[in-house]
Amino acid sequence: MLKEIKSLFIKEKKSNKYVSCEYVQHGFNVDYEDIKMCCFNCHEGGGRQILIDNYHGEMINWNKFFKEKRKMRELNKKGIILDRCKGCIFLKEREWDEEDYINYMVFNHWTQCNCKCKYCFTNEQSDYFNARKNYNMYPVIKKLADMGKIRGGGEIGFGGGEPALLPEFEPMVNLLLDCGCDNIRVHSSAVKYSLAIERGLREGKLTLVVSVDSGRAETYENIKRVNHFNKVWENMAKYAQSQSENKYKAKTKYIIYPGFNDNKEEIDKFFELTNQSGVKSVVLDIEGGWYEQNKYKVPDYIYELLDYAYDKALSYDMKNIELYDRASHMKSHKEEYIKLRDNVK
Repeated sequence: MLKEIKSLFIKEKKSNKYVSCEYVQHGFNVDYEDIKMCCFNCHEGGGRQILIDNYHGEMINWNKFFKEKRKMRELNKKGIILDRCKGCIFLKEREWDEEDYINYMVFNHWTQCNCKCKYCFTNEQSDYFNARKNYNMYPVIKKLADMGKIRGGGEIGFGGGEPALLPEFEPMVNLLLDCGCDNIRVHSSAVKYSLAIERGLREGKLTLVVSVDSGRAETYENIKRVNHFNKVWENMAKYAQSQSENKYKAKTKYIIYPGFNDNKEEIDKFFELTNQSGVKSVVLDIEGGWYEQNKYKVPDYIYELLDYAYDKALSYDMKNIELYDRASHMKSHKEEYIKLRDNVK
């Protein structure tokens, strides 16, 4: 009888299987005016569930924060998915742990940059974003680290804005590396060289993504509206040399931006320079604003260009080819989107 009760207890303990995601369980996204659950927004629910509204760098009561996280986990256990999470491709059914810690963080809380990309979201409210001040997240994250609540095994992301311009960027990255974070992803312009990024690449714990979006200086200047084309490729070569052997964590990115770089010639030159720099990993995407307006009326040539860029990466024996959220949706739901597009016509 005792064995049967023990067996039932073990089965019950192991049945912690339900639909959730890493950000609901152990993550957050620090934005420029609040803290959100995540930064994903291409699915039915729209994502970006707000956790702390009107946030500008104040010290967080982490015990209260984890209490709210537990409430969300309990909803998921009951089969209740938050409205903003519905349809998200990152939801998965699996065994989830019950501990309070953070190993997924995204930092998007500043807009200062050394590029002026035409597709940047700040262009829509340039006066507001040019006037707003950055806030320092280092003391807040240091407190979390001192509590022993930061773990490796997840993913830490830096977006922005340009991370390398933040005064706290270098100590923040070094703190996270010292805490055992082994999967840090930094989106940078590569205009300013960073020793912290170099350290992360050398240790094989940091991935650098640089959106060059071009293979010619004139195209780069037209999109980025700055004259740093040669400097960026020089820095990419230095980053590529510093990365640990066979890790291939320095990546160039090509965002297909209709009307600016949507042709095979530009893609060819982009891959030539990527290869020459020693970079062996690439990221492909579709420009976000254009995608939101056109996702159900994308012309055939854009689908063809995405396939062309992917095949070009294969031809250069790129060790890692990533399709970001929008490009992934376009590729995986191509037939569905084309059917909807043609019905609209």
